[in-house]
Amino acid sequence: MTTSTSSTMAVGRTGQRAWPYGDQTAHAQVVISTWLALTPDRQNQLLARLIAATVHDGAGGALERFAGTGHLDAEKALDELNDVRVPIEREAWVDLLGQYIITSGGRS
Repeated sequence: MTTSTSSTMAVGRTGQRAWPYGDQTAHAQVVISTWLALTPDRQNQLLARLIAATVHDGAGGALERFAGTGHLDAEKALDELNDVRVPIEREAWVDLLGQYIITSGGRS
């Protein structure tokens, strides 16, 4: 028996919330397999772009451009990254993005 807690989530007998989109195991396996098939350099770039997408301010700057296109202007991106403010638990991600930008030297 499940009881509804919202329009999208249900709570089962164990009190755990059920995922509203059904079993995503097959999809997760495809995503993970695809990720593992990439070269480490490509994995790093895609992860850096994902981080950039979550921290840019949306003002059409270098981080937004890198997130959307993969084109990296390292100097401008680092300048923008210095102004990014995130909760302490997300600082490691910003640090990793900075390391990627520095080590890639804008070769994206």
